[in-house]
Amino acid sequence: MAGIPQLDDFAREAAAFCAWAEAPPGPLDEEVDTALRLVSQLYRLALDLPDLFDEECAADIPHEHWAAIHQRFGMLPLDYYGVCLDPADLTDLTLGLGDVADDLADIWRDMKGGLALYRKGNRAAAAWEWRNAFRTHWGQHATSVLHALHCSRS
Repeated sequence: MAGIPQLDDFAREAAAFCAWAEAPPGPLDEEVDTALRLVSQLYRLALDLPDLFDEECAADIPHEHWAAIHQRFGMLPLDYYGVCLDPADLTDLTLGLGDVADDLADIWRDMKGGLALYRKGNRAAAAWEWRNAFRTHWGQHATSVLHALHCSRS
């Protein structure tokens, strides 16, 4: 399969996000800025991921690996935040609880799985993994954590 610029761009950002998540934390103000920059870039690029499919699934990420990333993000200056559970339903404004470390660790897990497929050479499976997870999982984590971190900077 020839290079697909949108997929290659996304893979580069996914790799950058994973490398940051797996590195020791830097100064807290820089960490928040990096989170905002990387997550917003992933979200933007996900909107242009190609509509490809392959049946190969990403390998499960061991819980211990996810827990280490979750702990790494637990050092950020904001832990929990309020979130409207269904912003489209104005008759039920039930407030839920968001968790910055959980949001970022879940995004990492979804990036890591697709990245393994991409690096293995199964670009169609990687595109499917990232697009499907974006629509069903990490896209909501991304928008929630961006809002929370943005508001924490004001």
